[in-house]
Amino acid sequence: MPVSGDLPSAAAQALLAASPDALLHLDTAGRIGWSNGRLEALCGLPAGALAGRDVRELLGLPPQAALTAEAHCWTSPSGASRWLRLQAPDPALLVVQDITDVRALGDEARRLAELLDMAQEFGRLGVWERDIPSGEGRWDRHMFRFFGLDPADGTPNFALTSQRIHPDDRVDPRMFESMNQPGQYSRRYRIVAPDGRIRRVHSQWEVKPEAGGTPTRAIGILVDDTEAYELAESFNDTSAQLKIAVDLGNIAIWRHDLKRDRMYYNERSYQVLDITPRPEGMSLDEVRALIHPDDLPQVLATAQAALRSDRPVDMEARYRRPDGSFRYVLTRRVVRRDADGTPIEFVGVALDVTEQVEHTRRITEMAQRLEIAATAAGLGIWSRDPVTRRAEWNDEMYRIIGRPKERGVPSGAEWLGEVVHPDDRAAMARVRDGIRATPEVSMEHEYRICRPDGEVRWLVDRVRRESRDGRPMLFGITIDVTERVKTEAALRSANERIGLAVRSVGIGTWEWLPRTDTSVWDDAMFRLRGLEPSDRVPNEAERAALVLPEDRERVAAALAESVRTASSAAYEFRVVWPDGSVHWLASRSTAVHDASGEVHRHMGVNWDITDARSAESARQERAVAQRESSAKSEFLARMSHELRTPLNAVLGFAQLLQFDARALTDDHNHKVEHIAAAGRHLLSLINDVLDLSSLESGNLRLDVRPLALHEVVYETLPLVEALAREHGVTLHADRLQATVFADRIRLRQVLINLLTNGIKYNRRHGRVTLSCTVDATHVTLRVEDTGRGLRADQLPHLFEPFNRLGLENEGIDGTGIGLAVVKALVERMEGSVMASSQPGTGSQFEVRLPRADAAAAQAPAGAPQPATMPARAPAPEPSPDGRRGQLLYIEDNPVNVLLVEELVRGQAGLAIESVPSGEAGVARAAELQPDLVLIDMQLPDFDGFEVLRRLRAQPQTAGIRCVALSANAMPEDIARARAAGFDDYWTKPIDFAEFLGGLDRLFPSSSA
Repeated sequence: MPVSGDLPSAAAQALLAASPDALLHLDTAGRIGWSNGRLEALCGLPAGALAGRDVRELLGLPPQAALTAEAHCWTSPSGASRWLRLQAPDPALLVVQDITDVRALGDEARRLAELLDMAQEFGRLGVWERDIPSGEGRWDRHMFRFFGLDPADGTPNFALTSQRIHPDDRVDPRMFESMNQPGQYSRRYRIVAPDGRIRRVHSQWEVKPEAGGTPTRAIGILVDDTEAYELAESFNDTSAQLKIAVDLGNIAIWRHDLKRDRMYYNERSYQVLDITPRPEGMSLDEVRALIHPDDLPQVLATAQAALRSDRPVDMEARYRRPDGSFRYVLTRRVVRRDADGTPIEFVGVALDVTEQVEHTRRITEMAQRLEIAATAAGLGIWSRDPVTRRAEWNDEMYRIIGRPKERGVPSGAEWLGEVVHPDDRAAMARVRDGIRATPEVSMEHEYRICRPDGEVRWLVDRVRRESRDGRPMLFGITIDVTERVKTEAALRSANERIGLAVRSVGIGTWEWLPRTDTSVWDDAMFRLRGLEPSDRVPNEAERAALVLPEDRERVAAALAESVRTASSAAYEFRVVWPDGSVHWLASRSTAVHDASGEVHRHMGVNWDITDARSAESARQERAVAQRESSAKSEFLARMSHELRTPLNAVLGFAQLLQFDARALTDDHNHKVEHIAAAGRHLLSLINDVLDLSSLESGNLRLDVRPLALHEVVYETLPLVEALAREHGVTLHADRLQATVFADRIRLRQVLINLLTNGIKYNRRHGRVTLSCTVDATHVTLRVEDTGRGLRADQLPHLFEPFNRLGLENEGIDGTGIGLAVVKALVERMEGSVMASSQPGTGSQFEVRLPRADAAAAQAPAGAPQPATMPARAPAPEPSPDGRRGQLLYIEDNPVNVLLVEELVRGQAGLAIESVPSGEAGVARAAELQPDLVLIDMQLPDFDGFEVLRRLRAQPQTAGIRCVALSANAMPEDIARARAAGFDDYWTKPIDFAEFLGGLDRLFPSSSA
């Protein structure tokens, strides 16, 4: 076989055999003369088997094809496909490289690159690299997209990149410091695109060093978290809105797993059932055991009906709570099915409708009582449809007219032509026409009728025309007033009572909120204008229309000046009642500022200053006032409780925060002090308003007895010493050797008010002096100060409620009620109070009280003594701090419970448990045998008096000390509780110092 060139020597062949590539020696015809064996291995042949073969034919190349190719697909004799690279550095030498694996790796690399790019696209992932010494960087296309930059402009430098970062996220030293220290880093920030859109990204990078440890480059990835943030915020917003809706609606949510027959409830559901939440749910049998037996069949039938339908199904049933009471629950359920339509669970919501059911029951009972009352009181009740002429009468109406019920209601013509007295028919016709002509009207008229037996009777009709479903309707009551008409005196008396009932008595209070331009009136405000109380307060134009025309401009000017200057206003004006009568009213108002000093509301009072017209009228007014007094007392007691209960939380938690002052910043402590100060100010205002109202209504009971004046003064001075120190004022009391007739507590209240004013309105380094003089019948106590003094024109208004004499904006605490309370208290104690003043020099208040025998004040009979606690069985072994005690707190308000428990548990050696009802408290006291029981006076099942009675009735709890802790702070409440046997009476809002002082007295330490 001819071969061009010499074959390699044996040594060379051995060397060439080690090459990983196939090496072929060719003759001039392209036949193989020698091979290093690599190509035979690719063909699966022994070495030398290819000698003499045409290489082009073997490799599948055309006869004249060049023996060079970067990538040639070749099928070997064994049938396997291979990729070859052909190189011919010499016509006699052919190098064949098997690049099949390289080619496969390249394809795989390209596939992985495509997958990576897709992952970056869908996963919002960008890759970057930056050379640390030069600052040059390389970004992939996703990085440019994130930053809103054009790739054609090249990778931006670090400064330009930072400009796209949100200003709030831009200053972060970690980014710069990381370039000086090898390691891995992470940071989240926002990118602001040119169109203003914001992306939230998470950057993670690694700083790599050179061999010597110096950082040379940073590589990292950037993940776009924008959609995740938006989804999370949207989910959080939706979840929060749903929770608010559920919480505000008091909606219970439940699920019944039909396969496991278990019920799962949300927290509200367990609250309705008064059951401790159970995450594992409740079995169906447990739930059915709670259903009232009479309602269970309906519940089961409703469940079956729901299984047969895909629509919601409603039902109402009673569920028993652990205390044995039942709650009415309205439930709506719907069945949820799987893909095959098989029911898998009930999903439902429930509402506690106990109050609504009870309300409906009460309305029904009220309607029944109304019918009974109407019959007993002789009230005829009727209605008439003017369009259909259809009318309805109650039985009493037939009796009044003397008409048999079987004859039915007379027609309008029959009524006017046969029933009404001939002399009154014309007037009644005018009344009928007036009612028809007015869309909505209330009218009262008096007339006579002729009964079938000829008897003439006097009647009064009270008629109201209303629109019902777009149609007019007449509603009325008829009263037989014959006996009243027959007796003139009885007629006058009845008319006066009706007038007094309509006008009412007492002080009307109002509020106006300038920010919302809304007003609030109490019932007395309407009655002072001859109007029936309503939920809707008359607007400005309607209020002006009630004022006598001659007074409107003056009233408007006084109100405008008060609003403009945020000062008090005092004026008198006349109002015209609907019946045309004119009445004089007095008005006093003041601006109330919020913590920032802005006026947030105006408060004021109105009262009737019209002179009584006759002695009989005055007697009737006193009688009506006496009846109203009882209602007002109940109102004051309830108002005191309702206002003090939320104030207990405000002041209590403010004091708790102040107790733990180290946990707060100075700024927070300052803000908490503002909250506490505002709460104390509001409590003082409430106390003053309630005292003033009690005094003016005559409901405040006084225990007037002989008192040593110096004892009361020396009890009072320590209470104002802190305020005097704060204002830099010196207190001085002369020898006050006198005895007066007075109520000890109320006299102390008078002194506190006068001393507080003398201190607050004094000058720095000023002085307040107490002295007294005694004559044959009276003792005169003087309180003098060296303050700013008062002008002569201010003195006549000094004791007016809410009148601060123009000092509202000087930052001095006060409500303008204190001196009004002083005057009322002193006068109730058969005394008098006077004031004199000199501007720039000071003021002097003289309190004149009846003189008493000094001997009688030494040991007054029945004088109240400080409360002491009855003896108890020996307490458990004391703790190392010297005391130990167990308390039981019976309270249904969770805020009050939390506050008291925090206070007690902060006292070493004391432990406390709380229960939410009277019955549970009595039972727990018998089990726990506490050293002290704190009892709220208004509990959900029965009041604190019943709790005390039951505790005293049980031998095992009869000797336990019991203290009332209540927001009922009226004096009569406290006196009643002490008389019932409570060992002490503590009021809310809780004063921490007094509360803890009481605990210290009850549980003294051994060191004490």
